[in-house]
Amino acid sequence: MVSEPGSETLLPSALDAAEEQRRDAIASFLSVGPSDTLNNRYRPFRKLGEGQHAAVWLARDTTQNEYVAIKIGVYWMLKQQGRELSLLQRIKEHPIPSHPGSHHVLKLKDAFHHQGPRGTHACLVSEPLGRQLLDALLEFEPEHHAPYRFTRKVSIQTLQALDYLHQLDIMHGDIHLGNLVLRLTHNINADSEADIRAKNEKGNELNRAGDAFHLDDKTVMSATEPTNANIVLVDLGAATTPAGSPNFNYAYPLPYRAPEVVVGAAANLQADIWALGCAIYRIITGQFLFPIEGWGGPEDAAIEQLYCFVEMLGPMPQSVRALWADAGSHVAADGTLLRPFPEDERELPLDEAMRDARPEGMGDDELEAFVEFLGLMIRFDPTERKSTSEILCHRWVTDFGTG
Repeated sequence: MVSEPGSETLLPSALDAAEEQRRDAIASFLSVGPSDTLNNRYRPFRKLGEGQHAAVWLARDTTQNEYVAIKIGVYWMLKQQGRELSLLQRIKEHPIPSHPGSHHVLKLKDAFHHQGPRGTHACLVSEPLGRQLLDALLEFEPEHHAPYRFTRKVSIQTLQALDYLHQLDIMHGDIHLGNLVLRLTHNINADSEADIRAKNEKGNELNRAGDAFHLDDKTVMSATEPTNANIVLVDLGAATTPAGSPNFNYAYPLPYRAPEVVVGAAANLQADIWALGCAIYRIITGQFLFPIEGWGGPEDAAIEQLYCFVEMLGPMPQSVRALWADAGSHVAADGTLLRPFPEDERELPLDEAMRDARPEGMGDDELEAFVEFLGLMIRFDPTERKSTSEILCHRWVTDFGTG
């Protein structure tokens, strides 16, 4: 049995629109109490985090006597989360054990539906993980960036994970650092529930939706022996199959959007490749590859981003220009900007920007290899971007050690 969400008795007129929206959003989540059991097996006792469409709970699997993480979706996303479930089952039913990326994608342990007070919730069970890679990297900023050997290793693991999905004909659709999570560096099953609760004083629930409860201590990143660099690519909520079929299900955040995504066109796995390049650049350098100030509304931000692409990559090819309905107002027939920013306000060309953001510990030859490596992914025309399997063969991956 699951607890009813608590609420005060107030007339609708007593609530303003914002408060009604807030309460409706809260009621979309399944409320879990200390004595509740899900699927006659799982006993949730600590919320780990909450997003727009799901909350993740740490639970005790009373059958296997181990801890698990349960992603419980909001009831009105049941259909979309059914697609995520089918793709997780695809990964589970068609493993490629010899592929190194197999260790870096989220594996489904179990799945079930739970009937809540307002509707049916999809529940996806997986292993408990540590903190988001972004949170771990931000521990070092702004003073300095994380050790290069660590960031290089997790970058290659991210590439391997995406190649694994693409080999299974799955487009991820939402590559960014928030969907890269570090594995725990200790055996959580050796911890008691009291030990876990003691890691945070906030109690059973989180204070705010944006809070996160970490099951690990502060990440230790060795500059020479990054043994704890073990990343997992999570969240297939925007994923699709076949990976090569153009679709609109993607959900890339603004800094990771490929040109075809920015202009609102359909995209396929090639948009994953672009987002991967942006993510790896962010991991390695601590900076966004395409810095967007975000002036104006969403449409203005998109225009700013497209200007940034032209400044850094050169003229917009006709294949991309044709996808942009308003291209004639901004880009000439030869792909150059009609009204470029003043020279002192423009972004550096891509190769110069990468050299300028060179991290400590990256040698001269490795820097040149990294510039080449990024160039395989960051290409205006989607058809010119290399596949993950081709990128894995590049010398930046193969010739400079594994970390």
